Amino acid sequence: MIEKRIRDKELLRYHPDKMIVKVRPEAAAPARAGVRSFGALESASAGLGILQRLERAGVVKAVHSLAGPSRGFEPEVIRRGRTMTAAALETSFAAERQDPSKGGSMLVELSQQSEDELARLRLQLVDDPYVEYASLVPIRYLMLPAKKRPRAGIAATPPATNTLWNLDKILWRQARGRNGFVDADGVSIAVLDSGIDEFHPDLQPVMSSNTMGYPDVPSSSSKDVIGHGTHVAGIIGAAMNNGVGINGVCRCQLHGWKIFDDEPDYDGESYVYWVDPVMYYRALRACIREGIQIVNLSIGGGGEPDQDEKALFAEMVEKGTVVVAAMGNERTIGSPVSYPAALPGVIAVGATDLADRVARFSNSGNHISVSAPGVGIWSTLPTYAGQTGFNVGTSPAGRRVPGSPHKREIDYDEWDGTSMAAPHVAGAAALYLARNPDASPEQVKDALERSADQVPGMRGRDHHPDFGFGRINLEALLAPPAGPSSARKRPARKVAAKKAPARKAAKAAAKKGAARKPA
Repeated sequence: MIEKRIRDKELLRYHPDKMIVKVRPEAAAPARAGVRSFGALESASAGLGILQRLERAGVVKAVHSLAGPSRGFEPEVIRRGRTMTAAALETSFAAERQDPSKGGSMLVELSQQSEDELARLRLQLVDDPYVEYASLVPIRYLMLPAKKRPRAGIAATPPATNTLWNLDKILWRQARGRNGFVDADGVSIAVLDSGIDEFHPDLQPVMSSNTMGYPDVPSSSSKDVIGHGTHVAGIIGAAMNNGVGINGVCRCQLHGWKIFDDEPDYDGESYVYWVDPVMYYRALRACIREGIQIVNLSIGGGGEPDQDEKALFAEMVEKGTVVVAAMGNERTIGSPVSYPAALPGVIAVGATDLADRVARFSNSGNHISVSAPGVGIWSTLPTYAGQTGFNVGTSPAGRRVPGSPHKREIDYDEWDGTSMAAPHVAGAAALYLARNPDASPEQVKDALERSADQVPGMRGRDHHPDFGFGRINLEALLAPPAGPSSARKRPARKVAAKKAPARKAAKAAAKKGAARKPA
């Protein structure tokens, strides 16, 4: 997650107009009947009946199945007597026929942001024996830097690939030069983010699939307007030594799922982009269904995960998916715990700078696993214009609206954040799996931790809340014989403290020779 200038205010934790409702399998039959008749579901379930009536009254704006686009969701079908509630439930149970206990999850969105109305509806639903739970929806977000607001149409040219400091720091070339090196061509990595520009010349050769939206989420386009997901994807797997741009950490099978819509949300200070819960939960289910080996999540938020989110991550890890997530960038306000990085089994990643110091924004916490470069990281950006958010504007009627955009660059740029650190670890995990295809998520996590370099800031400790078990080292990770070990061993290599250029000087050196041209 990229750093944002944060004032002394509490970060928003939950959506004020949304909740997740999980219905028990016993409601499957009434749901199917409710698709054909409005009264069938209402007579069987008092709580769901209330939901349908609020839907008819316009209080409920939308009801989405979290398993996939609801059948019969189209407005003309709803007008013929069906409801979004029944359609969403029927779709959810149909998608989980083999295990109905996993079905019945839907997201309910109110037409107005009324926390009192939401609380009343939750109480009415949980009293219904058909309803397993009704939970608040935690906000997951990207925090974009105020400084990253370049003029429109600016294209930045990255330095030569042999001068990229982040790859040098993790001993990328040394690892690839070892006898018996195996790249991650057969390993699947999913990037759940703001989307990916799959036609970027540095990404087109490595993209295996790219899901950019759903028909019942019309606020999402086929573009990565923010650019964050394209940047993360390039760090992981940008085509190597092709005479274009940068090199990624590994050569892999890259899969993208867009989990942000294109409508900005007001956070009390400006208009930013939040994860769309429907797209997010569907993407998590798709990763499980398709057997994705590694999932990168450069997102976060302080809201306690609801039961659906917890269950999905637990299932992913149990079924063998390695999950990598960013620690967060709220160090200046006390490093609040951020999810999904703090969930069990997730590899939580902090950010370091060129001198192996903790990045000034990187969250601290005992759940951190490892750290990786996250300052001044060059990577891909969409080849078309976009923005990372908006200032606050005022409409002719005097209402608050998105104002001038925070325009981003195109093609390439260097960004900061634990968002940029996490994909280094995802790529490293892919290289380890290529060498050890039967390794479990816990064994991959253990190998990353055992092989990490102890940096000076750790002061000799095996684990430090700023760095975890250290900054990743690809050469050490891939050096042991194939076959993971469950015994923890601290790496012999310790990085000596040395004087390093100041931040501005280091970033100026990284940009040396970078040409910036007007549109």
